[in-house]
Amino acid sequence: MATPQSFRSAFNGFNREDVVHYLEYLNAKHASQVEQLNTEVTFLQRKLEEQPAVDPTAAEEVTRRMAELEEKLAESEAEREALSQKLAQLEKELEEARAERVTIQHRTDLELEAYRRAERAERMARERAEQVYRQTNGVLADASAKVDEAAGQVSQISDHVMSQLDLLREAVNCSKQALADAASGLYSLKPRED
Repeated sequence: MATPQSFRSAFNGFNREDVVHYLEYLNAKHASQVEQLNTEVTFLQRKLEEQPAVDPTAAEEVTRRMAELEEKLAESEAEREALSQKLAQLEKELEEARAERVTIQHRTDLELEAYRRAERAERMARERAEQVYRQTNGVLADASAKVDEAAGQVSQISDHVMSQLDLLREAVNCSKQALADAASGLYSLKPRED
């Protein structure tokens, strides 16, 4: 849905349909952002599940952060639903106001008030969507940093284990050589049978 460039003028205000279309546009835009965030959460969850076992505390931290992100997304979806209901309520109120108009002045006052409510709802929805977007980006960045940190820890642990295995292999080889030397020394000390 394209962004309306301007509202058409009506008698002492703006065209009701333009305002309603603009509110629908804001609602659709917010729903699209929520869907994108859900997709990112799903991707990060799959990515987290594909990671090898890591330090339990780091895994708990990542899981906790993911739960927080899911909770914020659920709040955002609930808020979007409330905005949809509010939009339906505003449309209903506008229709009732048109049916009940007695004088031109009364109609003008009602349209002006509806416009102000729509403007407030739009401003509040835009501010909340921006806040949720910033918070979600922060949570995703933190989760990404934790995953990167966990990957680094796994790499360090892997390197350490490999070096310990090399030391163990060297010790086993030295032990084998020492046993072979001891066996040959014992063989040379063996009493001769005459």
